[in-house]
Amino acid sequence: MGYDAVTAVLTQKGIVVIDAGISNSLTAKYRKYIESEFKRKDFAYLINTHSHSDHTGGNQVFTDAIIIGHKNCLKEMTEYWKNKVKIKSQLSKIVNDYEKELDTLNPNSNELEEIFCQKSRYQSAYNDLLTNQIITPPSVTFNDSLCLFLGDVTLNLIYFGKAHSESDIIIHIPEKKILMVGDLFSKYGRPGIDDDNQDFERWIKVVKWIESRWTNIEIVIGGHGQIMSKEDLQLFNNYVKKKGRQIKRGT
Repeated sequence: MGYDAVTAVLTQKGIVVIDAGISNSLTAKYRKYIESEFKRKDFAYLINTHSHSDHTGGNQVFTDAIIIGHKNCLKEMTEYWKNKVKIKSQLSKIVNDYEKELDTLNPNSNELEEIFCQKSRYQSAYNDLLTNQIITPPSVTFNDSLCLFLGDVTLNLIYFGKAHSESDIIIHIPEKKILMVGDLFSKYGRPGIDDDNQDFERWIKVVKWIESRWTNIEIVIGGHGQIMSKEDLQLFNNYVKKKGRQIKRGT
């Protein structure tokens, strides 16, 4: 679903959704698509990989499900939404910047389609704030890890540490050999994290956790729909280990 990576997993105990996109109006459409594909409407859980609004903006669409996130997700969302006037101004500027960029592009270019998609996403998020958006944080939070047993599918959630945000989690589904990594990294293992916000001891612990499950990982899904490989994951793991060694040496 484009830059709004709303992933749905069908289980014996209901549908599980990973992340909810930037806009409740867009996510309402995604939900209808999921219901049509699965021929079901029983949403069991919505899991937020982290707090950023482009992953939690559509949470209110799934209030019939249990919404799960790290405890810091609740804290970060509460802080972020304190100043809606500022957020409206930021969204308006982003939309205007995309509109200006569209005017400079070739009408038949792939880049125009991409920029138009981005502009539409942020316009929808802005419109939500003018209408009926209800800020909907996780109703269930955890500190270290959480395991969900859903009959034929198990979801293992673990806190990665302070990285791209203060609430990043990864999600492993061993039966499907899928690892979901949010915005921690993208293709070729490119880290999406802030080196100034370091939690390397925790990162290394989680990398070891991933490596202990290596044979049960085949597909890696990023926070904006990237389908990645174990090679991409290995490159990211190598980055984390290298950073850990540098920290220990004080370099």
